[in-house]
Amino acid sequence: MNTSWRQKFEKDKQYPRHPMSHKNGGVHMNQEDDTKLFQVAGAMMKQIGSKIAKGDFNLATIPKPICLTAPLTCNECLLFDFDYTNLYLTEAAKCRDALRRIQLVVVNEIAYLHGTHTYLRSLAPIDPMIGETCHRIKEDGTEFYCEFIKADPPTTLYHVIGDGWQVYGGEVVLAEIHPTFSQLIGRNLKPKYIKFSDGKIYEISVPAMIINGLLKGDRVLNKLDGFVIKCVQDKLEAQINFSYVYEDSTTKIKNKLMFWSQQQQKPLSDLVDVKINKLINTDDDNNNQSFTVSTGSGSWLSYFEIDGDVCWRIDDSISQWEKPSNLIPSDSAFRQDKILMLKGQDDAAQIARNSIEKQGQKDANQRKRRR
Repeated sequence: MNTSWRQKFEKDKQYPRHPMSHKNGGVHMNQEDDTKLFQVAGAMMKQIGSKIAKGDFNLATIPKPICLTAPLTCNECLLFDFDYTNLYLTEAAKCRDALRRIQLVVVNEIAYLHGTHTYLRSLAPIDPMIGETCHRIKEDGTEFYCEFIKADPPTTLYHVIGDGWQVYGGEVVLAEIHPTFSQLIGRNLKPKYIKFSDGKIYEISVPAMIINGLLKGDRVLNKLDGFVIKCVQDKLEAQINFSYVYEDSTTKIKNKLMFWSQQQQKPLSDLVDVKINKLINTDDDNNNQSFTVSTGSGSWLSYFEIDGDVCWRIDDSISQWEKPSNLIPSDSAFRQDKILMLKGQDDAAQIARNSIEKQGQKDANQRKRRR
């Protein structure tokens, strides 16, 4: 059980924030000098512009050179989404109180949100090849499996198994760039599911993210809109909302004028507000009414409290994912370009990646001919 749970929330206390958090909220992605990254990204604009001209705004399908990627595949980045599952879901599996269980599920879904972004910083993960897998374990026996099954749109199926629970679903990535190249919005088009050993199932919509300042200024990532967690069997639904507000160019100008006229400071953009509602059937047409049974607040880059109890902090420790001894040859651990990157041999890594992508295209053409 996470030691943060059941610590009383202190309203005036300064809880720690992630060192990569921006002063106005969100993840500050370009803290280091990344001039070379900007140069390479600029060189890719022709390719990006060609896609946009064809009406295709999904950048997730564009091959990325070595200098734009971190030494971790998309498959391996999925691990960050399940960093806390062995803590919160294992505890939730023991609960017979429906409210306490959904509270723990909510905490789990907020705690992991920073992970991938603060690891990657301004870089992208390595694109897997179709059929590439990833299998990792934690010391308590929690196991993670995934396989990349489709390139356009990029699609990965995953299954995580723990003590009394499992998480499964698909990650279907859509990364859309604004025509001005000023911002990028990333979405996962599929929900995920948590199933406990007693048969209760939770459906969770995955929150979108937005990156502003792609070409100039502070490059900052925030979570967009909100998401919902619901358990039909228990008639409970959690609504999670983020404080970030999407602004188009007109709204930005209007809000700036209002800001300077009122001299009011905007709240941090990474704040979280949660309401857990009990649903009540009111008629035979399944029209529902609801009432709030629990509330929570905090920041996905700092802490989260629910009903006055702090249940997660950014400085909480977690156990690491490890490679099992029985990895199969398709595992991301054996990607030659990644291995060379970790050795600092970027030129050799680029050659290896070109070869991998060429083979991937050859395999794709063969699959098309067999249809």
